[in-house]
Amino acid sequence: MRVSPFCCPVRLEIFYRRYPLSLSTSIFNTKCYSPCFYGPTPRRWKAPSANIQVGLPFRDGWVYGACGGKQRPNPAQSSARLEVIHKLTKPGSRFVPQITDRVGQGGPFPPLGPSVKALLIWPRFPASFWSFEGILDIVPIETDQPPLGLLTVAALCPKNWTLRLIDRGFEELQDADILWADLVMVSGMRVQKEDIQETLIRARELGRRTMIGGPFASSEPELLLQFADHVVVGEPDEVFPEIAADIERGSAKSLYVVTEKPDVSKSPLPRFDLLKIEKYASMAVQFSRGCPFQCEFCDIITIYGRKPRTKSPAQLIAELNALYELGWREQVFIVDDNFIGNHKRAFELSLELRQWQESRGYPMLLYTEASVDLAQKPELIKAMVDANFFYVFIGIESPSPTSLTEAKKYQNLRRDPLESIRFIQSEGLWVTAGFIVGFDSDTEEIFDLQAEFIEAAAIPWAMVGFLQAPPTTPLFDRMMNEGRLLMESTATSNFDPPNFETLLPLPVLLKGFRKVLASIYAPSAFYERSYRSLLQWKARKPQKASKIPFVPLMGIVIRSILHQGIRSSYRKSYWKFLWRLLSRWPFNGAKFSLGFAMLLSGHHFIRYANTVVDDLDCELERIRTEELAADLRRETAAAL
Repeated sequence: MRVSPFCCPVRLEIFYRRYPLSLSTSIFNTKCYSPCFYGPTPRRWKAPSANIQVGLPFRDGWVYGACGGKQRPNPAQSSARLEVIHKLTKPGSRFVPQITDRVGQGGPFPPLGPSVKALLIWPRFPASFWSFEGILDIVPIETDQPPLGLLTVAALCPKNWTLRLIDRGFEELQDADILWADLVMVSGMRVQKEDIQETLIRARELGRRTMIGGPFASSEPELLLQFADHVVVGEPDEVFPEIAADIERGSAKSLYVVTEKPDVSKSPLPRFDLLKIEKYASMAVQFSRGCPFQCEFCDIITIYGRKPRTKSPAQLIAELNALYELGWREQVFIVDDNFIGNHKRAFELSLELRQWQESRGYPMLLYTEASVDLAQKPELIKAMVDANFFYVFIGIESPSPTSLTEAKKYQNLRRDPLESIRFIQSEGLWVTAGFIVGFDSDTEEIFDLQAEFIEAAAIPWAMVGFLQAPPTTPLFDRMMNEGRLLMESTATSNFDPPNFETLLPLPVLLKGFRKVLASIYAPSAFYERSYRSLLQWKARKPQKASKIPFVPLMGIVIRSILHQGIRSSYRKSYWKFLWRLLSRWPFNGAKFSLGFAMLLSGHHFIRYANTVVDDLDCELERIRTEELAADLRRETAAAL
């Protein structure tokens, strides 16, 4: 059995992708927590029925004249990116047939024939809050989760295609790998932008056909058309066979825009057999896409819809069976953006999962993310606990009712959030959560309120990030219409400043955020909060942690003592927490396992938080220097 002693909440940024939003694991995409920020990448697109050329980086409203000159944004012309793309589609068509001014290699594309060799590449992620890179010195794993979207695409490929998968999280991409392929297929999010572009450029230089899909491609297609031969926008579950046929017979288009939401109950079983399964800390499966709520900053509802679409319980059980047959006995992340978006179906699934787990001795520890109104569904919580769910990620965002109202996160206002978190913990689910600063309603008091809430709720893995305005969201539209959108923003993580002008002055926002991060991830605060979270979490039967063989476990313990208990600057807090864990829960498998995960995770969170704090100090110093220089220029001008 492979070793995975900790319950990593994820990517997916649920690393990169969850503090202001979380893109669901759809085709060409795998779950991760990321704000997915997008910078301006305008290119002139020629609409068949228009004389003007429209820039489509995202809903920025910039219009390009016949000479390509950039004009001021006009709200009347700031059509949604997808609305503009829709104008390029034929009536009744499910995807765009072709664009007229293609960037990149010239078409038409030659046929690749029926026996295509396709290389599927999952780009590398940079270090992040949820990457847990800090504990790779301790735990013998290579990366967090597999690219579930690419595995689903693989299942949609024709049976006569030959497929290989390279996960850049732990594998190097050699020229020989690219030269083996007829078609290089890439997916990813904007946070993976650098490796995406490098991969596509290498493949093009080696003369190989390239295709990209996923959230980055769906948000900035014209940027990626500069690097890829084929860009797929949207969820192509139901039309991918047609795209594959185009590739084979030489009629492939540069751009495919899928406008219909597919029926996920028809989604095929992902190709888990393509994985080097022993390299991962967790596996990933998906039950639903979409979310019923209307948070202003979240693009799930604009991209995937407000009506959750679910698989059948039998489908998900089949996916778990496939993993089981491959020997997987560790944790599994159900990557839904909101597992309880359709709470009735989630309840049905949980009941089925309990029977499946019970019949096999509870081989898999489950975790997911859900809205805080889970607290109002005790029967569902019980069913999840009985199915061996251990913990859940919840978007709390803010303890301020005013900020929650501004964000239209009304589901968090139905009950006191702190009371809700404590209820969920008491009913058997450990809680990790996301928090946001930078709302218009936020005052300078918000930073103390956030830190106090995190401590009171005893949430060890608390991801605090800046509010962002992702493309396609109502917040993006509002910032654009108010003239506050920072089009030059290149932010790619939840610790980057907002991509719009905040009402709180930027130095105040940065200093306040720095204060929160330094406070909650001070070693003594982190481990004390971890201990209290175990006290508040009422683990119960049949919750069962994954077992670690004795010899690998001893290796982890020895490396932990060496790196954390001897060499680290926080060793005093480390030993105190370890003693509490050993003396209080030595025979409670569930609590000891999760406590041990928190013990190890300190090696990542404490150090990563210190890195971010240092970066914020540098940014604040840069702002201060610029302000002093501006003052000097004004004084010099006045003297002249």
